[in-house]
Amino acid sequence: MEKPIYRIALAIGAALMAAACANPETAISEKEDMLVAAGFVPKKAKTAARMASLKALPPHQFVARTIKGRPSYLYADPVVCGCVYVGDQRAYDQYRQQMATQQTATDEQIRAILSTTPLPGEEGLL
Repeated sequence: MEKPIYRIALAIGAALMAAACANPETAISEKEDMLVAAGFVPKKAKTAARMASLKALPPHQFVARTIKGRPSYLYADPVVCGCVYVGDQRAYDQYRQQMATQQTATDEQIRAILSTTPLPGEEGLL
């Protein structure tokens, strides 16, 4: 009777362990692939001025700016690429849509795992 509880706990524990052990650079790299796919353009910090700009921005966070009268979004990565990703409103919206889709897929996978595991006392309901 209690074995299903252990299975649920084991599945959740394994998922949490995998997330905790994941390489942060890999997660950042995957995020940056999504940025490029959404339309962001990486600008390498090759000059002293660009390096100063890169260091001035908070790492791995979006910052909204107006560039040439248009809303723009900057995402600084001093760790993996040493660059700033620059995108317009369309690129930012596309990225957010990708993230929402990815989160929905993850939520559905978790629900599928949990829904296939019998709950304690469930046998009496069927």
